[in-house]
Amino acid sequence: MSQMWGAVNSGQLEINPESAREVASAYFRFAQQCDGWIAEAHSLKQISGFGGLESAKQLQQGFSTKAGDLGEVLRQLKSAAESMANAHLTAARIVGEADSLHAAAIKAVQS
Repeated sequence: MSQMWGAVNSGQLEINPESAREVASAYFRFAQQCDGWIAEAHSLKQISGFGGLESAKQLQQGFSTKAGDLGEVLRQLKSAAESMANAHLTAARIVGEADSLHAAAIKAVQS
């Protein structure tokens, strides 16, 4: 990703605006979907019903830790997707459209 940003910032990479919109929209939709997955991972941190044995408590803690790790990975994926969307828009010199494409992605994921 850093190579792409380097090429974009140096002017070595230019993308057709329509193609950039399409790709950025897909990245923004993916980023928006990550929010739902992050919420699900967060809810998995509070699972119960394992019983009172020490081994059950350890198992429960292990699952809770894995859910927390999953949430962090999903946050990183969301950030990377948003960065890629912005890189494509920047390469097409239409970075000002980011907000409208992001809003459309939110609407698409919610429907």
